[in-house]
Amino acid sequence: MQNDILKIVKQYYEAWETANKELLKVSPELKFRSPDGNFSSAKEFLNQCWQYSGVKFQNKIFLSGGNNVCVKYGFPMPDGTAKPIIEWLTVQEGLITEIEVFYEKG
Repeated sequence: MQNDILKIVKQYYEAWETANKELLKVSPELKFRSPDGNFSSAKEFLNQCWQYSGVKFQNKIFLSGGNNVCVKYGFPMPDGTAKPIIEWLTVQEGLITEIEVFYEKG
């Protein structure tokens, strides 16, 4: 069970890095929260954020327990630096149902 949850989340990041939506296993009712915006459906989230797909995240670290996975990574910025980001993902019944993103805004 725990390996399945971790696999779903790792596949989610692979989808973003390869710009392959077919790899995403997200609930249509996905709840997404971040310092820059909140979304209450997968469609709304992907319509606004998929433009950032195809970017290779740096130094991903995955920690999992129960139905949750915490992921820490660096998001590559245009100036060559990496913005530190932490995401908390919840998986239920084989789908990611919630994503909460933490980073310094600005």
